[in-house]
Amino acid sequence: MDRRVAYIIIALVAAILFFVAIGYNGWGCGDGILGPNCLRSKVNEVTGALLLTSGLLVLIAIVFLILLVATEASWSEIASTVIATLAAIIALAGVFYYLDHRQIWSPFIATIAMSLTVALAAILLFDLITSNT
Repeated sequence: MDRRVAYIIIALVAAILFFVAIGYNGWGCGDGILGPNCLRSKVNEVTGALLLTSGLLVLIAIVFLILLVATEASWSEIASTVIATLAAIIALAGVFYYLDHRQIWSPFIATIAMSLTVALAAILLFDLITSNT
């Protein structure tokens, strides 16, 4: 299996998680972050907009990754990388903004550590599965 197919799967899971997080009633306001109850707070409005933008950018990156797998065009690799990087930066900005205003950093630090560990495990597992040795 081509490694880039795994990138498409990872990006799809990331986009789905962004959209689930946005719509999920777990923001402490009795609604999804872009719902009417949560939009009363500017922090929620800004955070929701940034997360939605990130999710949409990841969907665009998926399109370019599919083009890369289908056509081997180098420009689509560059485009998907740039777009995914922008999505990551915007998502980080949204989460930092939210947590800075809510003053809850320890769970975020633990989430970063968990995310890095999951990413490492996924990369190592994929390399193990796809290796020829």
